[in-house]
Order: sequence, then structure tokens, then C-alpha cells
Amino acid sequence: MPLHAYHHDNKSGDPGHPHHSSHSVPIDYLGSLGIPVTSFEGPDFEGNARRIAKEQGYPLTEKSTFIWDLHEPLNGSSPSVKHHAHQIREASRNENDFRKFIIIPDYLVAIIAGSVYLDIEDPLKQTWIRVELPTGTLLHIPAGVSQRAAAENVKALMFLKVTRSLFHVV
Repeated sequence: MPLHAYHHDNKSGDPGHPHHSSHSVPIDYLGSLGIPVTSFEGPDFEGNARRIAKEQGYPLTEKSTFIWDLHEPLNGSSPSVKHHAHQIREASRNENDFRKFIIIPDYLVAIIAGSVYLDIEDPLKQTWIRVELPTGTLLHIPAGVSQRAAAENVKALMFLKVTRSLFHVV
């Protein structure tokens, strides 16, 4: 899956399918919404993501760095991370559960294995933008951005600048 963005077609169906409306959205437009998206190199995707997060001022502590591995059970993860990962996985499989969520602090997410569809609500046009995020993609999500994720087979790192995540499913 290459990195690209487009307006969601808003048709019913499996959230894990592309839902491409044929209306592309330039990646730079996401940056204008305060959501810069960049690519980074492998083969050590996790190490490179951690290095970039540190360079951007994110503390690399146990309380501010989360690994979302939807390939495997979340052994060793906090109950909160397990709960939210389960919600995202279930929502990815069922359009009736495909709900938006808001994370209160700013955060940085790096896709280190697999890929994910991330829908971001465009506050200017009142539409959903679907971003296809392949391995080696890094993006900053400002606090309060409405989003939905269709993630079935992905491993990602999430970095917070605070030690507590306020994850709210709407």
C-alpha cells in the first residue's frame, strides 16, 4: 500500500476496504490541517521511529511510548492499551462499530510493520479524509482531532508528550 490520501466515499461496507472516492487529497493538505505526514527508512523501522520521536522532543519512557501490535496478542501491554487496541480491531471488522475517536494530547504515530487506513475528519470541509499509511510512515496528530482507524494487521508505535493518554471513543 503506497502512502496516499483521498476523500472517503462514505458508502457502507467493510471499514477495512479502501472506500476510495476518486477525489485525491494532497499529503501537503494534511500538513495544512496540522497533521504532517512523512516517511522514514528501514530496515530498523522501530529504531528509526524512536530516534525521530526523541529528536522531536517526545520522551521515550514506558508511560509515554506505546506499542500497538495488532499482529499478536498485546502481552505486556497495559490494560488500557489492550482495551483500546481491541476496540480498534473490532471496529475495523464491523461498520456498525466503526466510530470516531479523539485522543486529547498531541501524539506521534509511526507505522513499523503492516499498514493501516486512518480516517481524519476535515474540519474545513466536514468530510472524512482516508489516509493509507504503509510501513515507514510517521505522522503527528494534534490534540482533539476526530479520527477512525481500520487496522487489522499493523504494528505501530505511539509517542505522547504527556504520561497519560486520554482516549475517548465518540
